[in-house]
Order: sequence, then C-alpha cells, then structure tokens
Amino acid sequence: MPQATIDQINALLNEVKDILDDYSRYILTIDHGWLNEAEDNKSGLLGQAYELALKNDEFLPHYLTFERFGTDIQYFTDFRNLLDLTSHIQEKLWNITIQSAGLARKNK
Repeated sequence: MPQATIDQINALLNEVKDILDDYSRYILTIDHGWLNEAEDNKSGLLGQAYELALKNDEFLPHYLTFERFGTDIQYFTDFRNLLDLTSHIQEKLWNITIQSAGLARKNK
C-alpha cells in the first residue's frame, strides 16, 4: 500500500475520531452492565421491551411514545451497525499489519 494511501486513511480516521469526540462521554462502570444487556437488539433488554410495546403499548412509560421508542431503537441500531463496520475495518487493518510484518521479515 502506498504511503499516500496510509496517510489518507490515517487522516480520515482521525477526522472520524474528532467528530465522535463531540458526542462521546465517559461511561461509568456501573452503567456498562445495563448497556451490555441492551446491546443485543433481538434478545436483549431493548429488543424485548420493544417487542412487548408492539403487542401492548401499556408497557411503555407515560412519557415515552411508541414512535419515540422506535426512533430510539433505530438510533441504537444505527450505532451498533457502525460499531460492526469498525470491527470489520479493524480486522482488515490487522490483516494488512500481519502482511506488512511478513514483508519486513522476508526483506531482512
């Protein structure tokens, strides 16, 4: 991979990181337990709550509309998809890193 391409990827990833800095906040350790339960949209806490609300909106708190809950679920799903995408990118970067180590080893 040409150095210019490496530099371009680095700049783009730093730009993404800078954008995320504006929205990211520190998550307390105690919050991680609940958030991990919410992680799996199909079988996790959020998915189960959404399925119950679909069947009977009486399960929703009075301050939460079904439409808002659907929007919030979609927001969560969108970020979960972004996380999956970054995992694929990380895997590809690791594969390239291993390949570059192999090149360095061959050329010694």
